[in-house]
Amino acid sequence: MRPARDRDRREVVSLLRSERLEPSFVQREFLVAEHRGRIVGCARLKFLGDAYELASVAVSPAYRRRGVGTLLVRQCLDLADGEVFCLAERPGLFERLGFIAAEHRALPGEVLSKLRRRCPAGARALRHPGSSRARTLRLLYEKCARDLETTRKALEKVRITVPPRSHYRKAAEDFLAMARAYFSDARHFHAAGDLVNAFASVNYAHGWLDAGARLGLFDVGLDDRLFTLAE
Repeated sequence: MRPARDRDRREVVSLLRSERLEPSFVQREFLVAEHRGRIVGCARLKFLGDAYELASVAVSPAYRRRGVGTLLVRQCLDLADGEVFCLAERPGLFERLGFIAAEHRALPGEVLSKLRRRCPAGARALRHPGSSRARTLRLLYEKCARDLETTRKALEKVRITVPPRSHYRKAAEDFLAMARAYFSDARHFHAAGDLVNAFASVNYAHGWLDAGARLGLFDVGLDDRLFTLAE
């Protein structure tokens, strides 16, 4: 299992057409199952703003009843930090993985429109709560972003308070340089999705700013409580 690549387009579209599914390919939304260099299955997880649509679940005939479809759906669910909706003529697989019937009034507009316009009369609308792990990761990612913003504001407002010719001037500049370096690292790790190192780096940046302020080397112009470690 892996995220789709642009070079997978032809095989994925061919597989979808063979299953009479919508043959559209958006690389970032697809996961594929690959065996010996061939695409043998695919699934699409489309973000709808505050929910997701699971669609285009297809497995090559020679690889059915081997758990490929189950793995694809589970992988999509693990990535979803909100409710997941799908439309299915044969809902058995989805129901085994925790999907339940969804009322039409609860469907996102795009899913409801698809149900009314393009799906066979026997298609059922289903919903799944999504992954609690993914929701937790999203909350942590957002918390780290807020911590980074707090640090950015502090670095913009910091003012060295010791005179230029003071013996402590170099110490103040070094403390500030360390805070900026760790802030830069934290931004890099956050962008890469490495939350462990992002939180560690932003807390190191907080530490250098807090220490410098407490030693009277500079004034950060913000409440000391902003520099406590995250719970």
